[in-house]
Amino acid sequence: MKTGLAIGVAGLSLPENASIVRDAEDAGAYALCVGEATYETFASASYVSSLTMKPRIVSGIATWARPPVTTALAAATVDEISNGRYEIGIGTMPEQWSRDFYQIDPARPLLRMREYVGAIRAAWKAHSGATCDVAGDFYTIKGYRRITAPLRDEIPIHLAVTRPGMAQLAGEISDGVLVNWLHTQRWLHKTLEPAIARGEVVSGKRVQRAVMVRVLIEPDPAKARAMLRPSFAMYQQVPYFHEVAASEGHMAREETDALVDAMTVHGDVDEVISTLKERYGGWADWLEIAPAAGLGGDFLRKSYADLMPVLRHFA
Repeated sequence: MKTGLAIGVAGLSLPENASIVRDAEDAGAYALCVGEATYETFASASYVSSLTMKPRIVSGIATWARPPVTTALAAATVDEISNGRYEIGIGTMPEQWSRDFYQIDPARPLLRMREYVGAIRAAWKAHSGATCDVAGDFYTIKGYRRITAPLRDEIPIHLAVTRPGMAQLAGEISDGVLVNWLHTQRWLHKTLEPAIARGEVVSGKRVQRAVMVRVLIEPDPAKARAMLRPSFAMYQQVPYFHEVAASEGHMAREETDALVDAMTVHGDVDEVISTLKERYGGWADWLEIAPAAGLGGDFLRKSYADLMPVLRHFA
């Protein structure tokens, strides 16, 4: 099991992440992941790739707000900048964000995502005489062709998953799954894994399994939980958070000690490493480790520094 690191968490400017990125590469990070909660993912991925030579650069995740052609072109650009180290992670966003921020109708998300991924792949291959022509329920593309060929024939596409429907679709059409950090061990193994496996039956291939994990190096459990609770704040209005919590018998709005413990990992370095192995060993191909959110720059700098021994261990 390998480990990557989430970069671009709110609290530090993107340039302030430069030393963290370099330390992570030195520590043997498998991947550096940039999302869209704070910064635009393709610009961030380009920046991070320019600072590194070895780790994979993963959008974890790029939302489906861009047209497929734009996503394919942006991905090809980052892939060229990173010398073939870039991989796309794509997600749907909560329904409210899709509708209110990007004027995307969130209805029928599985069909839309199936079309979206297919259109990105078609746009990626539209060069050297080939065109991209798509006529779907959500996307219509006529005669698109890139001026130059991308760096490689295909780009890995990972789907962000929280619920079983998207997990099954990921097993069928993607190269990998990236499980949202708002999960529990039971949800991962009893709900998501069977769905992924059903999708793999359709595709006839195994997809890579990855999971985002919120990790804090803090040996005092009470102090750790208090520091981790702000990470949950922005998800209080997101239905899937409550759905996952309810599956464990928790009320998400209460953020009980048991719920925080079930959805995060905390302790001293040895305890964290042991818990990560216990929860994800034998299942995950790699982990995207993310620090606690919402507590400011100095806290984030220390949190990232504290996570480097974890990266070194798994490297």
